[in-house]
Amino acid sequence: MRVVQITMPWRVILKEAPEQARAPGEVLVRMERAALCGSDFPRFSGEGHRFREGYPLPEGQAAHECVGKVVDGEGFCPGERVLVLPPRSNGLSELLSVPRDKLVPLPDDLDPDVSVMVQPLGTVVHALRGMGDVVGKDVAVVGQGPMGLLFTASLRRLGARRVIGVDLLGYRLEVARRMGATEVVDASREDPVGTVGELTGGGVDLAVEAAGTPEALVTCVEALKRGGLLVQFGVPKEAQTPFPLDAFLRKDLRMAGFHLASAGNPLEPYILARDYIASGWIDPSPLITHHFTLEQIQRAYEVAYRKEDGVVKAMVVF
Repeated sequence: MRVVQITMPWRVILKEAPEQARAPGEVLVRMERAALCGSDFPRFSGEGHRFREGYPLPEGQAAHECVGKVVDGEGFCPGERVLVLPPRSNGLSELLSVPRDKLVPLPDDLDPDVSVMVQPLGTVVHALRGMGDVVGKDVAVVGQGPMGLLFTASLRRLGARRVIGVDLLGYRLEVARRMGATEVVDASREDPVGTVGELTGGGVDLAVEAAGTPEALVTCVEALKRGGLLVQFGVPKEAQTPFPLDAFLRKDLRMAGFHLASAGNPLEPYILARDYIASGWIDPSPLITHHFTLEQIQRAYEVAYRKEDGVVKAMVVF
């Protein structure tokens, strides 16, 4: 079988490996799609405090947004399409043996590309459930990458009065409008805090930090009105991030952090996300901008990491 391996920073290869067999109590899956996520990039670039492994990396890393079809395993039918949550982010392998509790059944008629988006939406659903009621509220989502765009769409669908998308890249703001943003702010051209204040008459009730940068965090704190809620979702490169504590305290702000959808009931957020997408409540297809074959995996990582060619979500096709 073919498997991807990151051999050194910025170097990804496709290699032949012995065909993986099903481990006892697990399910063997033949992969169809894998999407590249920003949280996978530190393994590719070798940057950031969360990167702890030496090179070459284990085969199959790094991808955790994956869909495939069951080959063999108790509790699933051969040919059944499933969302795969690989515990070691090793989804870039043609065949993968996965624990049963890391699989979510998917409708047969759901497009494989769209099916992959169940995983990132599941993490957003986990965060949304901890935010409380957003009906009638003004919201800013700072960072309009794939996760920020899913927040934008979901918050609007949940009844937020205004959802303001903030980003440095104009093309992503165009996608934000398609995903439901009522207004967008190009932070490369205008002061995001001042613009949000003008749009809302004093600030937002809720700010979602979905970029993982110190600048985005400051923007969120400054854009919130007194008593507002800061939701920290973006993962910073550094373990210690400067925090505008004075403004946070003066404005009586609250803060909540969300990361792993599996923090509670492991599969429930993904099941909800699957149902939201299958029913058409959320359409993630505008996010899927690029497709690459396994043979193009080096280029796929480069384009996604550097945000080239208008990329939002890069999909690897097996």
